[in-house]
Amino acid sequence: MKKGLLILSVLILFASCDVVVIEAPYDPRDNFTGRYTVEEYSETYDVLTKYNVRIIKDADPYSNVVYIRNFYAADIEVFADVHGDRLTIPRQIIDGYVIQGTGRLDYGDLVLSYSVEDRLDDSSLVDFCNTVYFRR
Repeated sequence: MKKGLLILSVLILFASCDVVVIEAPYDPRDNFTGRYTVEEYSETYDVLTKYNVRIIKDADPYSNVVYIRNFYAADIEVFADVHGDRLTIPRQIIDGYVIQGTGRLDYGDLVLSYSVEDRLDDSSLVDFCNTVYFRR
């Protein structure tokens, strides 16, 4: 009888406990981060260029910002805002380049369209680029 009462007490004790599962919050920026091989087509100059980039997240966990390193194969870093599977490069001036554009994820690859104006070049042409970032 005492064993049965002890077993029943233990079962009641376990039944009264709540199990709490803590899940890490989903961060859509994780879909963009990593190393990529880039194929960039310049509509302005009719040239295909290949190079590598790396995309990293901003350190703030509540931010929607990522950084693209070696953007335009010019060894510059631009920032972009992530919203779901879309990416926006707001207008920014970095080392004399005026950059802006948009992008989206396409089956794990990143497809970008953007413009780059080199203010240090006297030609003042704006380079319009269509680019695919292939995951490495």
